[in-house]
Amino acid sequence: MMWFRRAPAGRPLPDDPDCHEVARVLQSFLDGELGPEDAEKVAAHLALCEPCDIETATVDAVRDAIRIQRPDIDAEDLSRLERFVDEIDQHTT
Repeated sequence: MMWFRRAPAGRPLPDDPDCHEVARVLQSFLDGELGPEDAEKVAAHLALCEPCDIETATVDAVRDAIRIQRPDIDAEDLSRLERFVDEIDQHTT
């Protein structure tokens, strides 16, 4: 699992992004923060790539579970969780 990251600002996706490029922007995609062109590229990739689609569904499920269990979660706590996931990703890729 590649996990998700926030996309660096101003770095558009190539026309046919690979799994790593999609993982780089997945969090922004899920948050509706990508521009329409990049969002379309990610959606097209997810439609054809089962592993990335499964990862996206997993991230969505975790986010939904956190929202349900902790609707009042502090932004700093959530940020710490995102940094922890990034650290795991750096050690596994």
